[in-house]
Amino acid sequence: MPTVAVIIPVRNGSDYIDQALASIVTQTVPVDEVVVVDDGSTDRTYEQASRWSGILPLRVIRTEHTGTWHARHCAVEAAGTDLILQLDSDDMLLPGAVASMTQAYARRPGLIAPRRLMLVEGETADIPRAITERLPESGDQYAYMLVRNYIGIGCLYSKKDYKAVGGYRPGRYAEDWDLWLRFAAAGIPISLAEEPTYVYSVHRKNASSSVGPAQGDQETLRRFLHVGSEAHRRTGKLALLQRAGIEYLRELKRASLADTPVDVAAVGLVGNARIEVWRDDDLGYVLVGEAATGDGRRLVVVSAAGTEMRLRSIVTPGGALEENETDPALRWEGRNLTWYGWLAHEAWDGSIDKVATPSAQELSDPD
Repeated sequence: MPTVAVIIPVRNGSDYIDQALASIVTQTVPVDEVVVVDDGSTDRTYEQASRWSGILPLRVIRTEHTGTWHARHCAVEAAGTDLILQLDSDDMLLPGAVASMTQAYARRPGLIAPRRLMLVEGETADIPRAITERLPESGDQYAYMLVRNYIGIGCLYSKKDYKAVGGYRPGRYAEDWDLWLRFAAAGIPISLAEEPTYVYSVHRKNASSSVGPAQGDQETLRRFLHVGSEAHRRTGKLALLQRAGIEYLRELKRASLADTPVDVAAVGLVGNARIEVWRDDDLGYVLVGEAATGDGRRLVVVSAAGTEMRLRSIVTPGGALEENETDPALRWEGRNLTWYGWLAHEAWDGSIDKVATPSAQELSDPD
């Protein structure tokens, strides 16, 4: 039976670290190691965590403050087990977490995503509520991971796979998303635990609520713009364009409208005067102009052959793209579940309202 370590990165977590460690004690299947990495805390986190060494197979490592990615990396490197189970210092494992996650791994070795409950600070009765966790089909997992990180914290994976994809890389934000993208790009399957395993806490001290997520998303996506098939690269660039807005166009080549084989309907969407055109080998043509309807600038992305619409959007005065006009495959707001991958893979039929998204077959055989 493979051995399991729980890894916990923490900085100034004295308010929560005890409940995190207590949740490991309650496991129906005991773990082989617990590794806590204190990322330069200025409170009593180190002392509080160390008190649990008589109850748990615990190591507490103190480092200078270098960021979450480095604390996670140090914890994985310090663990001497086959499998790694994540736990953030302000969250908790449900009693059956280790059993459920290792059973899921035994059925299908790879990256095991948790089923989570969410506990929101200040809500009445402090009763966790379920988070809907779903995964794209296996052939679409990398493509939709480019659109959005659809996996929550609390995953289990093998140390062998972690090392094979290069481990955590330096970065201020989205270190987990960067790692999961490399898991998915390597073809490592992503599966879900069958029952709830993790309690995710939302409170005013959450690091994830105080950083710049848009900047982190862009930094992460830029690492993958040239990875995978043409369909993958296109998906990544569309996702970056939606986040960065028309600032991203400055990185593309300018093109002449006269030399652009674009359907007249696409030109009509952005108007007929002062249209600017950019060209990218994976995206196709990007048109920006004053909308014929008079409601401001619009952006349209059309394939290089002019045969399919890939994205259309209103452009705000600040250069951002309006979410309600974009390709539904690239929406990531919580009320719209299409970013998980449940939309029909339909070829564009000539209607300007249709968008073509890469299918599993296209992703595996882009030619």
